[in-house]
Amino acid sequence: MKLSPFLPFQRAHLAASLMAAAGLSACGGGGGGISGGGQEPDPVVVDLPIAYIERALPRDEEGELEAPEPFARDDFAPGARLFLKERATDSALTINITDRAFGEGAEYDVKDLSAHPNGDRLLFALRAPELEDVDEDDQLSWNIWEYNLELDSLRRVIESDIVAEQADDVNPRYLPDGRIVFSSTRQVRSRAILLDDNKPQYAAESESGDGPAFVLHSMNDDGSDIRQLSYNQSHEWEPLLLEDGRLLFTRADNYRNNRISYYTAHPDGTNLRVHYGYHTRLGDETPWLFNPELLPDGRLVGIYKPRDALLGGDMVAINHIDYVEDNRAVTSSEEDTSLEDDAALDTLTVLPVMIDGSISRHGEFSALTPLYDGTNRLLVSWSQCRLLDPVEPENLDSENRTVPCTEDNLARELEAAPPVYGLWIYNLDDNTQQPVIVPAEDVYYTDIVTLEPRTPADYLQPDTDTDLAAEGLGVLHIRSVYDIDGVDSTTAGIENLRDPAQFTAAERPARFLRLVKAVSEPPDEILNFPGSAFGVSSAQRFKEILGYVPIEPDGSVKTLVPADVAFTLSVLDGNGRRISSRHEHWLQVRPGETFECQGCHDGDTEIPHGRFNAGPETINKGAETTGEPFPNTEPALFADMGETMAEVYARIAGIRRPSVDIQFDDDWTDPAVRDKDESFAWRYAEVATEPEALPTSEACLEAWSAQCRIVINYPAHIQPLWDKPRQVLAEDGSVMSDNTCTSCHSPLDADGLVQIPAGQLDLNASENNTPHVTSYRELLATRFEQEVVDGVLQDVLIESGEYEVDEDGELILDAEGNPIPILVRVPIGRTMSPAGAWASAAFFNRMNNFDAEQDTVDHRGFLNASEQKLLSEWLDIGAQYYNNPFDVPD
Repeated sequence: MKLSPFLPFQRAHLAASLMAAAGLSACGGGGGGISGGGQEPDPVVVDLPIAYIERALPRDEEGELEAPEPFARDDFAPGARLFLKERATDSALTINITDRAFGEGAEYDVKDLSAHPNGDRLLFALRAPELEDVDEDDQLSWNIWEYNLELDSLRRVIESDIVAEQADDVNPRYLPDGRIVFSSTRQVRSRAILLDDNKPQYAAESESGDGPAFVLHSMNDDGSDIRQLSYNQSHEWEPLLLEDGRLLFTRADNYRNNRISYYTAHPDGTNLRVHYGYHTRLGDETPWLFNPELLPDGRLVGIYKPRDALLGGDMVAINHIDYVEDNRAVTSSEEDTSLEDDAALDTLTVLPVMIDGSISRHGEFSALTPLYDGTNRLLVSWSQCRLLDPVEPENLDSENRTVPCTEDNLARELEAAPPVYGLWIYNLDDNTQQPVIVPAEDVYYTDIVTLEPRTPADYLQPDTDTDLAAEGLGVLHIRSVYDIDGVDSTTAGIENLRDPAQFTAAERPARFLRLVKAVSEPPDEILNFPGSAFGVSSAQRFKEILGYVPIEPDGSVKTLVPADVAFTLSVLDGNGRRISSRHEHWLQVRPGETFECQGCHDGDTEIPHGRFNAGPETINKGAETTGEPFPNTEPALFADMGETMAEVYARIAGIRRPSVDIQFDDDWTDPAVRDKDESFAWRYAEVATEPEALPTSEACLEAWSAQCRIVINYPAHIQPLWDKPRQVLAEDGSVMSDNTCTSCHSPLDADGLVQIPAGQLDLNASENNTPHVTSYRELLATRFEQEVVDGVLQDVLIESGEYEVDEDGELILDAEGNPIPILVRVPIGRTMSPAGAWASAAFFNRMNNFDAEQDTVDHRGFLNASEQKLLSEWLDIGAQYYNNPFDVPD
């Protein structure tokens, strides 16, 4: 016979000695209830166990109410307690679960409560009391704990102290396969990859600058086999399990953004995609849905309130199934503006709850959880509205009494009283409330769950390629880079552009795809590098390049990519220069995963992008028949209906493998139609011969792998271009001309005499009063026109048109009684831009074109195509001074 989960509690309640031995603490729920057990079922209440986290109202040092920090994943607020109630009624037996972990009265903290679908176990995050005389950075971390009702057992999931304390673990949830998903700063796979990159292991800092990034992980229910699931450079938290088995979670996008929205992924981390709210749930002023759960109908539900102002808020459901934004359905187009701003949001209360800071006459909610018994009810934490009424209004120091928010009292403009929360059953059908825990002063409920059996989510079987996984690789397939939000961005149309009889490769705008990787930034205790390491702009932080791959004639790409790294993309022209805007959004693939992408996206529009069931259809319908090649292409590359050219090539010739060099071979033109386009390659071997002068390894020059990186540091890889000898020799070995960059672009001539650098541009690696060499500042920062005066190079000064005045605004006169003009320097616009190679077009035009009427020097041929490719890629990723923080000198 299966025993009741509460049998141990009932025995403990009857025998105080047994209760003490078990370490249990019976109480009134912290809310004024009376302990008890064995009651007959009440048809009005919920006859099943509930659990909740109770804490005191948060206050500042002066005792004033203070809303908790929003999204504070690792904040420590001691004094919380986790309670379990036998039934959802005030008089039911109540057990303090967490006191037994550290002892009654211990100042620990607990949060992030969730229940197993069977209703027999609880998961939560627990942090031990603070250690005395220990710095915050050295305090104990947040750990995942489990309570088993039937066994009456409490345990930390990760048994080992050493392993448990390696990171903060929060937001646990049970997965259908028995594993546990959670958010953590462990970054276990990212740390291992750092070792492969010859860097120390550390948890990378979040792009938001508020500590190590919390990202999704999973583990067995005994704490073993911890796996990292996601590789965002900002935080991810609050995973939920959708009915179809996908994870739904909150993700911050702080790569040149300030966005918080919902994403989905499979429980193994594959198929990670934006889901809801990317364009409307942004900015610090936008209210947020706190402690979200799923209603039985699949909608998200939670406490809707401003992010940092209120303790409680409104009960709101979000229809994330049929909408991608608050005001945009999954099928909407850019022209569809007929929806209301909050069409996807549904306030669950009949009477309005104010969240704008004004007094909410109908109270406020601090937590909720749905019931899954078919009754359309919620278990909620609610406080009625109360006001502070001075006993002696004429006395400023008078004590206050609390009065209800009647119309008369509200008309008196009294101050709001602190909330008084209780737990209630809220019926959405008739909008009635029944008390579960009587409201009490200075009590705040933050997490509630019911322990009722419910249908578990589907289990999504991993679908990955084991051979690719063994290489640490995944696959990226883009149907067409010319597809911009469902619009063909080409003038000719991709059906024509892909036809070699109509267009040569040189006539196609998109030629190559660049894969760009995020660089994990270390915490200060590992490496405290200066901000000047980024260069003139820190906007792009550090970047590495993973490699290049050709774009097929129809704009499609199917390429291998390293698994388990955050990467982004750039579309390049035939010169290897970025023609797309920077894709400031991190992608990932798991080992063996194939990630499908329809096309590209205009960041200024709100057209759904990235979510499979949302947004416009693809413009690239693929092959029209099976068994035939695309028109006028190689007969051997025959297509199956619907395949992109990239899919055809991958099926017949193999998935393209990136290269650190840019290489082109005409794989598509049918030689019976016309000659194939000329092959070319821009190789690092043509930039430098010494290994230390190359931005990648010799092994990667020979064969690309998942470990290949291109790391460009200005002093090591760009400055040598200016210093490289470029002399033209006669047959007898004499120097006919010296085209070395620094021979002309120098403040000294060949004889050591002072000169104005050619073009007012000094390309020497000399020191100056900045952390960067002179050439870097001259190229990327505003410089000033110079002249030689008495053998000294100095800035040209001209009159500004204004004159010096004294403190009274009166002109200051010289010895001859004339006003003294204010002299200013003459600025020269920068030669290059960290916005990219196309923003630096004037430089590349000078290198590749010559106008005899305007130009004094013909620079054509001074820099070869491979050297220009190096400059282009460096500018395109942000023109950083360093791209490896560990290369920065002490």
